Amino acid sequence: MPQSLRTVLIHTPCYELQDDRLEPPLGLLYIATWLNCHGFITQIVDLSSTAAPNWMSQIPPADVYGFSTYTPTYHRTLDIKAQLHQIYPGARFVAGGPHATALPTAVSRDFDHVVVGEGEASMLMLLLLLLRTLARGSTPPPTLTAPLIEDLDTLPYSDYALVDVPSYHRIVDGNPSLSILSSRGCPHQCVFCNSLVMGRAQKVRYRSARHVVGEIVALKEQRRINAFRFQDDTFTLNRPRLREIARLLKPQGITYRCFGRVGQCTSEITDLLYASGCRHISFGVESGSPRLLARMVKHQAVEQIRRGIGNAKASGLAVRVFLLVGFPGETWQTIQETIDLMLDLRPDEYSVYPVIPYPGTPLYNDPTKFGITRIDTDFSRYFQVARGRTTGYVFRTDALSEMDIAAMREILIARLAPVIQWAGDSTRNR
Repeated sequence: MPQSLRTVLIHTPCYELQDDRLEPPLGLLYIATWLNCHGFITQIVDLSSTAAPNWMSQIPPADVYGFSTYTPTYHRTLDIKAQLHQIYPGARFVAGGPHATALPTAVSRDFDHVVVGEGEASMLMLLLLLLRTLARGSTPPPTLTAPLIEDLDTLPYSDYALVDVPSYHRIVDGNPSLSILSSRGCPHQCVFCNSLVMGRAQKVRYRSARHVVGEIVALKEQRRINAFRFQDDTFTLNRPRLREIARLLKPQGITYRCFGRVGQCTSEITDLLYASGCRHISFGVESGSPRLLARMVKHQAVEQIRRGIGNAKASGLAVRVFLLVGFPGETWQTIQETIDLMLDLRPDEYSVYPVIPYPGTPLYNDPTKFGITRIDTDFSRYFQVARGRTTGYVFRTDALSEMDIAAMREILIARLAPVIQWAGDSTRNR
């Protein structure tokens, strides 16, 4: 048994997307950087946009192979794992990420170990256990969960030398960009959201403003990058910290985009965002129906949507909205409410997703509570928006069939398309 374990973390390709190589896999970057800092030689192999015949030529020998699993590409992850197992039968195979966290028992039938939730501490724990137990002829438990990392400032900055930065296509305000995660968690309980799957709704943790801006300054110097995308579920959540980040960002001369929540976007906050370099903000609007918003446990009122989008536009921010269609209880009347609200507010960009009951969400775990009578078990169809605006319609209720939801989505797109840009068509933010 080696004194250390050579580890390779693999990102599965997703050919169905319009662009499968937008940005580096940030979660794997965090884990690999953490493991390398603790003495375990760790590489990342990002197979996005890599054709299947070339998979194995990209993956080096290793003692441990780790996969971040996602529901719609899980079948492809299993294909990669099966080929690797034939070549390296003595290696250990580990699954983490949203799909494995949502369905650890099922995924443990396919992998030696499953890491549930955040990966840094769990993967380090697993590698340490493997060194100890395999030397004695035993094996660690099939499923591991580590406590959440409370102080995010203890995490090192992601080591972008682990990936080929110029090969990615994410742009912000027309410029090449990298993504930053300044917090983890979301306090909201929207029943359709897969943030619930990773346990991110349990507790919000923040990096300090100085730690966040320190990483941005380092990336500016090392990578000559001046545009950034904050991946936080809600960047506007903690107002005192946001004010401090904005104060420190302002002299840096960067541009960035973020995700906000309409109820938090007062005119003071949106002005602050713009002054610090923010040029684009995304909101999860979901619906213009008060009744549906309540059923989603969105804790968001239509008047808040009006104010938040209005404030953002008045401050000079480009506004993108995400809309959901087909939530149980959707009718043609609620679709019309969404159309009327969007045509009135005129955000700059929009996307329309069908509701998908991802494993681990309340919709999946307790479908009858929401009136869902059937859920398609073909996970490869669980795409929100794929190439050519295609998507998956994977459940039905007594009142809504898959065809009904598809028709509602097409009408919503047809009514909005003449006056609002489809998000995927943006040439300045993708």
